[in-house]
Amino acid sequence: MAVVIILLVGYGTERIMALGKPNPLRNDSDSENELEAIPTLFIPGYFGNRLSFGRLLNRLTRQYHAHKSMVVKVGRHGEIRVSGQLSRSKAMIQVLFADKSSRPQQQAVWLSEICELLKTRYGVEQVNLVGHSMGCITIFWFLTHQSKMTPVDVKHVVAIAGPFNDSEIARSTDQVDAYPLNAKGPVKRMPIYRALSQRIFAIPKDIKVLNIAGRISNSQQDDGEVSLNSAFSLRYILREPAAQYHELVIRGRRATHRLLHENAIVDKSIAKFIWNV
Repeated sequence: MAVVIILLVGYGTERIMALGKPNPLRNDSDSENELEAIPTLFIPGYFGNRLSFGRLLNRLTRQYHAHKSMVVKVGRHGEIRVSGQLSRSKAMIQVLFADKSSRPQQQAVWLSEICELLKTRYGVEQVNLVGHSMGCITIFWFLTHQSKMTPVDVKHVVAIAGPFNDSEIARSTDQVDAYPLNAKGPVKRMPIYRALSQRIFAIPKDIKVLNIAGRISNSQQDDGEVSLNSAFSLRYILREPAAQYHELVIRGRRATHRLLHENAIVDKSIAKFIWNV
């Protein structure tokens, strides 16, 4: 019995470790359309790791024939290490930061350097970006502060539980920030919201955005950490630049902050929005 338990634990550890590695390429074929030819980068949230998007990437592989073909690891001092190779169709790139508490402003610089590497080494000209929680802030800081200096165009962005008008964008606060929205936006604007809105002119006008937020119950208009009002305050920032902007509310017990990227509706919505499948 003891031997069996040890083997099971070892097997589970191997499976967890594999969530931070690229999957072997099988049946890689040319893209059927332009959407499938664009690689998609997945940016985790504060203290995110291989578990953050690992299972979601595996589900997209199984159910929508995507390929988790590359993992990019950024060291504590910004050194970039790439494993795997880009698939020709529905390529997914998992981004992992060694300094898991690094701030969005620094991560945005590293994201720019990753895009430059993809351009120079692999000839990538367009990318999609998917972020969870603070990863959403990293993406939009990149779009507002770095993208014009980066030789890669961003076509689609999926924001999952983005704290766009939170007083603290990394750590949980005692109460969930839920400042009311009016016709002009949040009645109280937090520093991160102001910083993004002041640079919104830098975002490409043809970008397409899917903004996903969670609502645990009818009486609780948040996912336990980020409110609908904070997540959807993004719509007021993007009113002018975004060519297409869509919102999606996930409801119920699996709409909590840490389960939003473990939700079949989110999987399907990402696949439909990015690849139109």
